[in-house]
Amino acid sequence: MEEVPLLKALQAKYGTDAVLLGISVDSSVDRVDRVVKEKDMTWPILADGKDFGGPIPTAYHIQGTPEIFVLDREGRIFARMGSATKIEAALKDALAASSPR
Repeated sequence: MEEVPLLKALQAKYGTDAVLLGISVDSSVDRVDRVVKEKDMTWPILADGKDFGGPIPTAYHIQGTPEIFVLDREGRIFARMGSATKIEAALKDALAASSPR
């Protein structure tokens, strides 16, 4: 949760060119909803309330938190990292590499 302010800044800066998407590994969807509202997180969060073993974290091979993916414009994984502090450089690279046609 400590990276939420940075993610909010990235959402504000790149929101027209990129999409932030959260994947929750919490065991309570109600708790996820509450935190999203409390932290004013404006990007979509996928949550199934089944911890790491749920279908959503399993589909994305989530092994820890935070786990951050940067996807290119075609939806392919461009980079995967464990901290939002490194995301901006990867995001810039992904946007530059897949400029809109």
